[in-house]
Amino acid sequence: MGVKWEQKKLKGVNMKQIKFFVNSWIFGDCEIEKVFERVSKIGYDGVELVGEPDIYDGKGIFKLATDYGLKICSICGMFPGPEKDDLRALAHPEVKERKKAIEYIKRCVDMAVVLNAKSVLVVPGLVGMPEFFVSKEIDFETTVNSIAEAAQYAENNKIYLTIEPINRYEVGLINSISEAMTMAKKINNPFVKIMGDTFHMQIEEPDGIPQAIRRAGGQWLYHMHAADNTRQAPGRGTMDWRNILRSLYDIDYTGVVSLEPLPKGASPYDARKGKIPAEILDKELAFALEYLKLQESIIREYL
Repeated sequence: MGVKWEQKKLKGVNMKQIKFFVNSWIFGDCEIEKVFERVSKIGYDGVELVGEPDIYDGKGIFKLATDYGLKICSICGMFPGPEKDDLRALAHPEVKERKKAIEYIKRCVDMAVVLNAKSVLVVPGLVGMPEFFVSKEIDFETTVNSIAEAAQYAENNKIYLTIEPINRYEVGLINSISEAMTMAKKINNPFVKIMGDTFHMQIEEPDGIPQAIRRAGGQWLYHMHAADNTRQAPGRGTMDWRNILRSLYDIDYTGVVSLEPLPKGASPYDARKGKIPAEILDKELAFALEYLKLQESIIREYL
């Protein structure tokens, strides 16, 4: 049952309007300049760039984004990588494999610096591989040590690492906001924060998405991904977006909301392979932006 919308003054009286971005992975193999052109035309504030440092010229990407009036908010770390032998596994029992994952995060940090992005997304497990290497407890401790090493490099470069919880059917290690906070606290570095993804949160947060956001608070929650319960554009499903956005105001959220919706019938694998027709994806992104801005405008009437 959704939480009833209450028309009353909110805590976040000084909070600026939320900036809405698009995660570039949903465009698959589309040329990045074309992605920028499409995103800019729809009216988004910028792009969250997929974390593949080896395929991008950072300075060139920064100029392109600037030319289209866009910002790069974050580097979306990809775990595993596109190649079969590129696991990027922070919990791997072999030191050489863990080192490869740590070095990958460091390269993403370097890319974030060049692009004036603020953070790098880190998944403590492997998406689509919910099994553990050894056990949940041992994998947890191994991952803490791996992220802590990468975090020192991130701190030196003033880039945040954001731990993303992903639902139990896709990842085994960190599924909920509380588990992500536990890991971040264990790492104990001021440049390690957490993030939320509404699609995964609807599965893993028993008290609902708004309450999970409030529990994390502005101290820990640094980044957000958004899609509806169907994984479609916000507004196409049953999520209570007005209260989700309101909870961000309640914690004086300083991050952005990065959309990664998939049109009806499409899967993440379709998106990564570039199989979603541009006109369909762009229509969904335009709908989502208009819908979210409307919900936010209603909230701001009561600030």
